[in-house]
This record gives sequence, structure tokens and C-alpha cells, in this order.
Amino acid sequence: MTDADADLLVECRRRLRTVLPELPSSLDELRRRMEEVRGRRIELTMTDPGRLRLPSGLWGQVRSGAVVHDLVWVDRRTSPFARTVVACHEFGHMICGHEPDPAPAAAPEPVSALAADLALDPAHVAAIVGRCGEPCAPGSAQWRREREAELTGRLLAQHILGSHV
Repeated sequence: MTDADADLLVECRRRLRTVLPELPSSLDELRRRMEEVRGRRIELTMTDPGRLRLPSGLWGQVRSGAVVHDLVWVDRRTSPFARTVVACHEFGHMICGHEPDPAPAAAPEPVSALAADLALDPAHVAAIVGRCGEPCAPGSAQWRREREAELTGRLLAQHILGSHV
């Protein structure tokens, strides 16, 4: 671990303890506690994305009129261990105060089908799919955002899964 990572880990640990003074012992408890923190419903769902090339997890906001709720989606084709780690990463974004990426104006047809299954705006899913496989330049704002979520998610997953991470 680099000095920069060590410093970032200290920052992530401090932020996590501020948002969740007592760490949750399960994903469902994490979801419920984050609903309280964010003041809105959070849906945690694990499904198969079919043939779409997606990341193993994503976080989006679902709007229905004036009501907004969060959706954390995890690819169910991974192991239970990996699903926990991935979900914790997505919750890590929330804990770090990140917001989902803005959605483009239009989405390809297969993305629209998945978006309907997940009750998301197709453009939002397209924004996420469009990022798949794109490396973040080390030190960039996007790199730091992902690194913060990764480290915060790792801390959560270690607590939920025990010392096996």
C-alpha cells in the first residue's frame, strides 16, 4: 500500500465511522442503516444482466415523479462473498458522499431492456455501461472517487464477512 493509499484509508475509515458509528453485521442491516442516513428507500437487488457487459455492481437513483430512491444492483452470477464485496463498494460511494454519474440523452436498445428490469432510466444504465472497462487515470478525480469507494467498501465487507477478506 502506498503512502497515498494509507492516508486515503485513514480518511475513509474516519468518514465511515462518522456516517456509521456502529458498523452493520449484514448487507440488509447496511441497507436499512443507509436508508436512515440518506432519508430515502434503498433497493438492494441481485439479478443476472443477461448478455450485457456490465460491471459486477452499480448504484443508481430511481425517480418516480418527485420521489427518489436508490438502487444498488449486483450481478448474482458471482459468489456470495463477491456479491457482498461488490455491494459494499456501491454503498461506499454513498458513504463517501458521491453521486451517481449523470446519464446521457439516449441509450442503446439492450440497455433499455435491462433498465426496464431494474426500473432505472435507460440513459443512466448507458452511462454506467459506457464506463465499463475504461481505466481511470491514477490521481484523477474519477480514480480517487473509485478508490474511496473501494477502500470504504473493503472496510464494510471486512466487518460484515469477518476477517476473511
